[in-house]
Parts: sequence; structure tokens; C-alpha cells
Amino acid sequence: MLHQSRAGKTLAGQAVLLAIFITFLMFVAAAIGFVALVTVRAQLARQADRSEHAFIAAEAGIEDAIARIINATPIPAAYSLTLGDATADVIVAALGNTRTITSVGSIGDAQRKLEVTIELNTQGISFFYGIQVGDGGLEMHNNSTVVGSVYSDGDIIGSNGAEITGSAIVAGGISETPAVEWATHNADHFFATASSNRDIAQSFTATASDTVPRVSVYLGKVGTPGSNLTVRLTTDNGNKPATSSLASATIDPSFVGSSPSWIDVSFSTLPSVTNGSKYWIVLDYNSNSGTNYWNWRKDTGDGYANNTGKYTSNWSSGSATWTDVGGDLAFRVWIGGTVKKIQDMVINDGQANSYVNTTAQGTACPNVNCPIATPPREELPISEGLIQDWRDAAASGGTCAPPTCNASGDFVLTNGATASLGPIRVPGFFTLDNNAELTVTGTIWVEGPINLSNEAIVRLDQGYGPLSAVILTDDVASISNNVEFYGSGDPASFPMLLSAKNDPSGTVINVDNNSLGVVYYANNGFIEFSNNATAKEATAYGIEMDNNAEIVYDSGLANTQFSAGPSAGWEILRWREVE
Repeated sequence: MLHQSRAGKTLAGQAVLLAIFITFLMFVAAAIGFVALVTVRAQLARQADRSEHAFIAAEAGIEDAIARIINATPIPAAYSLTLGDATADVIVAALGNTRTITSVGSIGDAQRKLEVTIELNTQGISFFYGIQVGDGGLEMHNNSTVVGSVYSDGDIIGSNGAEITGSAIVAGGISETPAVEWATHNADHFFATASSNRDIAQSFTATASDTVPRVSVYLGKVGTPGSNLTVRLTTDNGNKPATSSLASATIDPSFVGSSPSWIDVSFSTLPSVTNGSKYWIVLDYNSNSGTNYWNWRKDTGDGYANNTGKYTSNWSSGSATWTDVGGDLAFRVWIGGTVKKIQDMVINDGQANSYVNTTAQGTACPNVNCPIATPPREELPISEGLIQDWRDAAASGGTCAPPTCNASGDFVLTNGATASLGPIRVPGFFTLDNNAELTVTGTIWVEGPINLSNEAIVRLDQGYGPLSAVILTDDVASISNNVEFYGSGDPASFPMLLSAKNDPSGTVINVDNNSLGVVYYANNGFIEFSNNATAKEATAYGIEMDNNAEIVYDSGLANTQFSAGPSAGWEILRWREVE
């Protein structure tokens, strides 16, 4: 019995020891598991922290590249940044006006990669001719010369050795006022915002039987529509446009401002209309967008009797449903034309309705080099809406005040002084003279007269690169006595001096005495060149050249990109993380 009792106690003790041992093992296992869990979580936390720091480094690389681009700081195609223990490897790829920036942030074995695409919003304006003039025409006297071609919607009149070394083209003229118009507008009407309103139209009733050389629509844009807008003239088909057009032309979005204005459109093949019949001006767009679309201003009074505006999804579809816009869309129509001529000129070749005492390649016109023809009108390439956009861009930089301008808002730089200016609004007059030098750093809008004289220099900041810049006045401009203009140093960069003054019978820009200019522009007035004045290009309602004045066309002006400033207009198109 005693032996059995001791045996039982031994077994019980062993069981207790075994239980304690098992419990110990479980505790150890649990401790090891806990330590492992803590270790893994710590590793994950460290990895997450490294990943976050890698992302921050990648963002820093993107932001550094964007800052360099915006501030026109030289930037290599590939470079690295060090940020503490992290690095960012940055690659910048350029294509036209876009830049794609890739940044890889790294710390330890953690990497994050970001990609951003930015685009420079500019106004692309094409100057295809040494001189382009509107209905005011071109007068050339006393050995004045255009080295290049001239396109004129008015007469070209010469005398005393005047010469055009390229083509001289004179379009058929139009009357000063439209034959039909509804110019009243009091509300926006947006279209191409959805597939249901891609196309829009306004009807009119012809007041004469003749051809239509030009129509105008009061148009603006929202955002940056990506393709041309087609303008069509159609007959009427049961109070809606017919599904085929009599004539068509296109409007480039770069010609249209965000501020609506009259947009003139000429047809290369002139359509004919019949007095008393109804026709439609159709604006046809091939896509729609909630951010990039068009604005045709309208009159909600709908006062143009028996005519109105309508929109649809597809103007040429036989099953299209047209919906009233709730008013009349602002428009103008010119009907008929006038004969225009080239007179007393020496030209290389030409086209015109009529020639008087003019020779082409030594032979009197008309001949094989200068036939009788009626070329289509060529409308001036800058709209009032675009000019207003430039005013707004300048005003965004503030209004000139002391000490830059005086208390009256006048900017005066003289006697060899130097300054940088823009973007800015100058409410008074603007004077540079006596060897003063101005560097343009943004669009300059002057409300008063501009006077540049006596070897003053105007140059664009080098940060403009291949871009061009605008100095505009709402008044007149006078440039005299060896004034010189320079771009940024890039051969594609040009300054443009523009007068927006509305004075079709007066001179709004006067260039005199060996002044060396680049591009001069006056939508609604005359430019006068005299006494050896020169320019790269000139466009105006009318131009007069005298006393050895010379325009030497620069082919780079055929694709000029104007910007509000070296750092203006960059827009982020896409910002994303990539693998």
C-alpha cells in the first residue's frame, strides 16, 4: 500500500511538472510570437515610413522641376536631388509646348515614382506675309520696299520706285457696313458642352442678290477647345438649316479670346444668295467637352423677325432635332463687293481685280505672272477678344504705381536708365528715350500713348525662350530715332507693339527715322513707316510707307507663340503615381 502511495505521488508530481513545462513552452512560444509580431510590425512601419519618405522625395523632384520650368531656370534633361537620406531622380521630356516630368524618389529599398505633364498655354498667331492689310489698303512711296509678300483687302498704290519683291495679292473689296446684322447681345450661349449641342445656327434673310464674301459671329471660348470650328452657310429647309452647305471656312481656336468679340470669317469660294430668301450661319464642331467649349453671344429678346438661333447634335443629319436657343445669336453678313486694284507698282507676281501702270518681272500687268483674279479676303489674324485677354493678363500683374510710375500713372525711363517691367497695366503714358533700356518680363498694357525715341532699346527677358510678347496701347504709338527691339535671343522670339485704338482713318502707329522694329499691329487704324524705318512684319487696317522705309519678312513669324510672360500660362494636365 505504501509503495502504491509513493508511486501515485511521483506520477502526480510528474504531471504537475509536465503541465508547468507545457505552460512555460506556451508562454515562450507566445513571447516569441509577440516579439516576431512586434518585429514584423516595426519592419512594416519602417517600410511604410521609407515609402512615405520616398513619395515625398518624388514629389519634391516634381515640384523642383516645375519651379525651374515656370521661372525659366535652365534645366537638364535628367538630374538628381538629395533630400536628407532620400534622393529624387528627375527626367524632363519636352514635346512642343508640353513637358512630361518623371521623378523617382528612393530611400533604402523603398521607391515611389510620379509622373506629371504640364502644358504652356500660348496664343499661336501666324503672320504669313511681310505686310497684311485690311480694307484701308497699302500706299508705298519714294523707294519704299517690302522684301516678302503682301496680302491686302484694299488697294495697293505705289509711286516713285515702290517695290514688292514677292507676291502682291489684292482681294475683292466689301462695303464698309454689313448688309444684314443682328448685333445686339445680352447673354452667353454656350455650345459643344454636350453631344446634344455640338452644332449651332442662326438664320437671316438676304437683303440683296449677290455673293457673300464675309460673315461675322460674336464668339468667345471657354478653356482651350482642341480643334477648328467650321463655319457654314446653308439654305433653309423648313425653318432649319439644310444638310449641305453653300460654302465653308474654319475658325482656329487660337484666334478667339475668352472675352467674346466679333470674329470675321471669309469664304474662299463665294456663295450666292437671293434677295428675300432665308439662309443659316452654322457653326459646326466635331466634339464636346465640359471644360473646353464655345460661347456665341445672343439677344434673349429674339427681336429679329422670322429668324432665330437653334442648336443640334449633328447639323448634317437628316434626322437632326433642332432646339431654339431662346433668342437671336449675334451675327453680321456682307453681301456684294467692290473692285480693288494694284497701281503704279513693281512686283514679282500678283493677283488682283485690276492693274494700273504695274509691272511684274519687267512686263506690264496683266500677264502670266499677274492675272486678273478675285482672291478671297484674308481677315486680320488677331481678334478684339484676344486683345482683351492680353489686357487681362497684363492687369493680373497689378497697376503701375510709384516708384515705378509717377503719381499720374505715367512710366518714364530716360537717360540710359534700365528697368524690367511686366506683366503690368500702365494707366498713363509710356515713354522710353535717350538710350534707356527696358527688359520686358510680361505683357504690358498702356492706356495712354507710347513714345519710344532716341536710341531706346526694348528687349524680351531671356526666359521667354522661343515665345513672343506683346506691348499694347489703347492710344497711339510713336517710334523714332534709332529705337531697337529684340526678342529673347531665341530666333523664334519677337516683341510685338500693338495699338488697339479704333481710328480707321487715322495713323495709330508712327515709325520714323531708322527705327529698327520687329512686329507692328493695328486692327483698326493705319501704321505709317518713313525715313528708313524697318520692321520684320506689319499688319494693320491700312499701312503707308515712305522715304526708303523697308519691311523685311522673317519666315519665323509664320508660327509665332505669344505668352503673357516667361513664367505665365503653365497648366498641369496630369499628375499621377506610376509603377
